[in-house]
Amino acid sequence: MNNNAIGIIIAGMILFGNTGYGFAHSLVNSEKVERSNSDFQSREISMEVSAGRGTDIRINNNNRNIEIKTWNNPKVKVVTTLYYEGDASKISDEEWFEKLSLSVKGVGNTVRIKTTTVSGSGSYMMNGQSYNWSSSANNNYGNKKDSKRIIIYVPKENKVDIESIYGDVTVTDNLDKAVIDISNGDLELQDLTSLILRSKYGNVNAGNIQTGEFEFSNGHLNVKNVQELSLDTKYSTIDIETADKLNMISTNDEYEIEEVGSLQAQKNYGNLRIVKLTKSLDIQGINADVKVRNIASSVETIKFDDKYANLLLPLRSVKSYTINYIGPNSTVYGNFEKKAYTGKAFKTSSFDEKFGSDNGQSGDDAISNSKFSATVGNGKGASIDLKCQNCTVDFK
Repeated sequence: MNNNAIGIIIAGMILFGNTGYGFAHSLVNSEKVERSNSDFQSREISMEVSAGRGTDIRINNNNRNIEIKTWNNPKVKVVTTLYYEGDASKISDEEWFEKLSLSVKGVGNTVRIKTTTVSGSGSYMMNGQSYNWSSSANNNYGNKKDSKRIIIYVPKENKVDIESIYGDVTVTDNLDKAVIDISNGDLELQDLTSLILRSKYGNVNAGNIQTGEFEFSNGHLNVKNVQELSLDTKYSTIDIETADKLNMISTNDEYEIEEVGSLQAQKNYGNLRIVKLTKSLDIQGINADVKVRNIASSVETIKFDDKYANLLLPLRSVKSYTINYIGPNSTVYGNFEKKAYTGKAFKTSSFDEKFGSDNGQSGDDAISNSKFSATVGNGKGASIDLKCQNCTVDFK
């Protein structure tokens, strides 16, 4: 390398999101070298914009890894780090942000932050000399371990709206309200008062959430404790520690819930595992296996409308309940005496037309598994209504 040449090389935080490519300013002779961050000087650059209490913060991220932190200042600050040779002092932070495709602007009651993929090539003038830059993968300076993310500081009480593609997003502090749309990237969250989430082809880890609405597909979702959450999920693995109230639409997912109060679901295919149910369960679906390990004595209602499923609903801790069951070609296990069907939950005219009589059977066979009622204790406790064709149901 010519010792008289001045080269500016950018690395560190400006890594491509999932490809692992580095971004570098190189000399005009396009000399290719393999160097580490320790070979260069470093400089932190930043931009900030005022953000009052009612200001929305909108982040549009493409192919970058970003980290979001909260602070007590009424403004938004974006920070990144340069690694360089020569004298970079004559280029301002604003100029570097433009070269690095980072934009921070305040428009009315909104602060907009935009990051885009650094690609192609360009040039700049310094000390009367022109220097080229490129984003070639061959100029991958530094390494992932030492590289920093783009850091965005936001006021905790402000609403944050994030749209991200091909990049990981980490929120290291608690937030009040957030709307997040992320694809092809992972998301790390702490506690939130309110969260609207859309995610596909990525993994999400979240802390405690008071209220939430999630659309999630092709990934792994892990949530700690939630008060009220609505889920629309597909082809995913969902882990939830505790939930007061869940509403979900699920297609071919694997659900693991440690404890839930009330759960209402449309579950088609896949599995649902609940360690403890404390209040109510209402599920419609097909080919959805459901296993509840422990049904608390406080449970009030259980209702199923399913087919081609295996159900585990142990009633050992429930001392008083009434069961009404309809379902041809099923096998039912329980510590109760089956009697003639007296339920009303599924007694519609179309269903009665098919199952209103003995379904072509007589005597004990007529109520053995296809249609029966049962009462345990005084029958004034939990109300359990099931319609499940071609199912295996275990109440023991």
